[in-house]
Amino acid sequence: MQRIKTLDSMRGLAAATVLFHHIFTRFQHLFAGQFPVWLISVFTSISDLNMEAVLLFFFLSGFSIFLSLKNVLPVNKINFNIYTYRRLKRILPLYYFAIFFTFVCGLIIKTAFLTDDFSLKNLAGNIFFLQCSKSYKGNWFAPYGDNGPLWSLSFEVFYYFFLPVFLFVMLRLNKSSNFTALINRRALVVAFFLSYICGFINKRFFIPYIAFSSLFYVWYGGFFIAVLYLKKVKDNISDIILQLLLTILSAAIYYVYPTATCYYLFIGSAMTGLFYWLYLFRHKFPGSILVPFERIFNFLFYKIGTGSYALYLIHYPLLMVLKQQTTLTITELLVIIILLIICCIFLEKYAVSKKWGFLKRQYLP
Repeated sequence: MQRIKTLDSMRGLAAATVLFHHIFTRFQHLFAGQFPVWLISVFTSISDLNMEAVLLFFFLSGFSIFLSLKNVLPVNKINFNIYTYRRLKRILPLYYFAIFFTFVCGLIIKTAFLTDDFSLKNLAGNIFFLQCSKSYKGNWFAPYGDNGPLWSLSFEVFYYFFLPVFLFVMLRLNKSSNFTALINRRALVVAFFLSYICGFINKRFFIPYIAFSSLFYVWYGGFFIAVLYLKKVKDNISDIILQLLLTILSAAIYYVYPTATCYYLFIGSAMTGLFYWLYLFRHKFPGSILVPFERIFNFLFYKIGTGSYALYLIHYPLLMVLKQQTTLTITELLVIIILLIICCIFLEKYAVSKKWGFLKRQYLP
């Protein structure tokens, strides 16, 4: 299937937001006195959208997965093996490169053997995608080398391999071999309540896969919209009512129980609804005002989007190296970041184009 250019641009926007957040928060001394107060306020507002950008990554990941499946669900052995190869090929080479790159940066700034973040135990946890953000109370493993963005990769990989189980169960419960619009709605509802239940359990005691499941609804929201998009579902009143009810319910839960997880799930609900309405609007009015906006948006972020995964993985340890350079100016930092983005575009292009044949095996014989 032909890639959706705007989808890559959205990834670029999310990656750029995370990158800017880490630059702005780690190099505030370079911004102080260089820009007017009102512009610093704008920068602060953009930086504060860091977590929303990660949630957008989750949503877009779920959306992209269904598009890549081409209506062939990974619920039997053959399709699961093909699906697994494609997912591992996409995620593992750059991820393990990022871990190695983080170690090298740790050697440069002389922290590689000083903290538990670089320990062999923590490395093993990251190799098997069991790391969580340090903000998770009781977490088993932290992102390797204090490369903070790596926390979300364990969530992503869990969603990749939880999806076949989730779809298989939904099809069995509905006694169907076809993933219908009705089953898609039911799956969205199940994902909604599953995430909230796991979120509340995670507050009591920590188990990685329960913690990962607490944001599954955000990821499945993208999958849900992709089903409607690919099947060319129009303004179905059932889909509209369902998304509205789930958004209202998530807002009410957040009002009563204002935790970070409840806020993220509310954002996920709102994101699902917003993308659905944008899809309907774009479908009904193909020549609308959105067209020139999309062109400008793609011009700004599409290229970044093609290297967004690599950029997300390796930018933070590089910034930690640069932070040690006391004479660094904001102009020099900007030039280095531009060069980093260019390198990430080529790095990701290479990783995606290479076959990585050793990953192609019978995972379910």
